[in-house]
Amino acid sequence: MSAMFSEPNLTMAIFNTTWLSADSQTTENADTTMIDFQKNYGKVHGYISNIVCIFGVLSNILNVIVLTRRHMITPTNCILTALAIADFLTMLTYLVYATYFYIATEPKWEAHHSQGWMYFILVHNHFIITCHNMAMWFTVSLAVFRYIFVCHHVIGNRLCSLNRAILTITIIVIATIIVCIPNYFLYKVVPLRELGYNSSGYWIVDSVFVEEHDFYKVLIFWFFGVIMKVAPCILLTLLSSMIILTMHQASKRRVRLLQQTRSSDHDVNHEHNRTTWMLVSVVLFFVITEMPQGILAMISGLNDHFFEEIYSNLGDVLDLLVLLNSAVNFILYCIMSQQFRDTFKNLFVLHWMVQRQQYGKVNGHQNGISQYSTVVKTEVTML
Repeated sequence: MSAMFSEPNLTMAIFNTTWLSADSQTTENADTTMIDFQKNYGKVHGYISNIVCIFGVLSNILNVIVLTRRHMITPTNCILTALAIADFLTMLTYLVYATYFYIATEPKWEAHHSQGWMYFILVHNHFIITCHNMAMWFTVSLAVFRYIFVCHHVIGNRLCSLNRAILTITIIVIATIIVCIPNYFLYKVVPLRELGYNSSGYWIVDSVFVEEHDFYKVLIFWFFGVIMKVAPCILLTLLSSMIILTMHQASKRRVRLLQQTRSSDHDVNHEHNRTTWMLVSVVLFFVITEMPQGILAMISGLNDHFFEEIYSNLGDVLDLLVLLNSAVNFILYCIMSQQFRDTFKNLFVLHWMVQRQQYGKVNGHQNGISQYSTVVKTEVTML
């Protein structure tokens, strides 16, 4: 088989693809416990990841619907909308990937995969790396915007305007696509017969460019697998720490001035703090799910045996962490944002109740929610 299957650092940047090994295993020196774990978890990974992906796809659609209501359009929500779209696209293709390679078939060359499916995995890999990197930098921009608004409130409204948010999103999208171009030259699809196997299937191997330039794959691994994960996590941690410290100091000042503050101002400050805590939670959850993979990748780049024995066998688990990060935001919004909950309720729950009431009137009976009719119709119209 290709040297790709025996060399370390064969991670496709974001999502581990060590299943591309000819024998679908790590080297013979790998720890038996980790191999057994990888085998056992691999049997259920497709089902678990599908559940997470289905929930994430639906929840991110709801995120976009709620966050794009007219009264919800703000610079912060604009970035959150872009983040929801990136997460949606990440999980949409992974859903197809997991269904085929972990449920319908197996991630092994013996499954005789068709040429079309092998090209799909290449396109899926490039697409998901691009989308996930966009989501990562959307999260960083979200933290930067909130840091400026909380810690430099005087200039926050000017620097963190809606136009600047849209410009930031546009720059991230274009820059990410350009930066991810080097990934496109890593691999190619070949018939298994060219690799010495009597099979009609196809497989993925190093591209001719990689075979001629040994440093290229190592460079890509360090850039995407380590630098592009660890650096943003460190930046997000620092920004979150400064935001939390500033909020703590502001809270002390408000306590001292509480008796001189009007109740309405207190309510506004309370909702402002809840929004900030929600955004900090989004950022910190990203750090919690992304930092371990960056650290493990860094160690793997320095120690070949660690990659073979530990990192490669945790690939599916690391994938799942990324998927959880892409799916959890809807829950955080519902728990921590009163405005998001109210808008969601008005759009879906109360609107559904009005539709039921109108249906009941058509059929000549009341359904017990007439007292909500005027209020709900007004709220739905305002949205």
